[in-house]
Amino acid sequence: MAYIGNRPADPTEADNFVVDNFTAGVGFTAGSSTTVTLSGVPATENAIIVTMDGVTQHHDTYSVSGTTLTFDTAIPSGVSNIEVQFYIKAILTTVADLSVTSGKLAGGAVTAGKIGTGGVSANTQLAAGVVTAHATAADIAKTDIAQSFSAAQRGTVNALGVYHGLAGNTVTLDLNTSNYYSLTANANITYANPTNVTAGQAGALFITANGSYTGSWGSYWRFAGGTAPTLSTTAGKVDRVDYVVQSSNTIHAVATIDLLGTA
Repeated sequence: MAYIGNRPADPTEADNFVVDNFTAGVGFTAGSSTTVTLSGVPATENAIIVTMDGVTQHHDTYSVSGTTLTFDTAIPSGVSNIEVQFYIKAILTTVADLSVTSGKLAGGAVTAGKIGTGGVSANTQLAAGVVTAHATAADIAKTDIAQSFSAAQRGTVNALGVYHGLAGNTVTLDLNTSNYYSLTANANITYANPTNVTAGQAGALFITANGSYTGSWGSYWRFAGGTAPTLSTTAGKVDRVDYVVQSSNTIHAVATIDLLGTA
């Protein structure tokens, strides 16, 4: 490949610029040929310089389609050399690996349509909007498809502490915070209607007795036969109330009393 002047220092840039030389009888036939075949596809037609025996040709006298340069008329007799200079593609700067930060991306810029099939590779996963390493695409939990889990799925038990009546004895579960809850009853407690009740949620409430205290339940809590359970009244006994939310104001509940057995 030939270059005008010194070869550019950056080989990536140099490889984009081409000078094709055609000789009569080899690259074309003077007096009859109307085309020559370039060694690459020019970036744009207007970025081409064509000379015949050193005379620059007006860009209106030829056109380009792919690698074919076509003259409006046959190449004149007596022409011995045609030279074509052009860039075959735009000069690009390679972005260094691991150099693009979140601050360079506009909000919502990376959409599903911008990630090709298989774009999330075997070594990446999408978590909280960030591509993190060391997981497979199969490890990504999704909310809109059925999935089979090959390992146990665990949640935390939200410990609510001891209810002793000094600062109030009403328990109002926030079902946005957990599925499982625990508390110690050291007073008579009212288990009020929870907040953020959504159909389909399920979980349990562990109640450790610390004496002979009662529990009353809000209208959302529905027990078998319409009767709320009598909770353990001996210190250290543990009861469990399992629940499944049927609707925004209906929670099916089942109580297991003294689930640890009698000491």
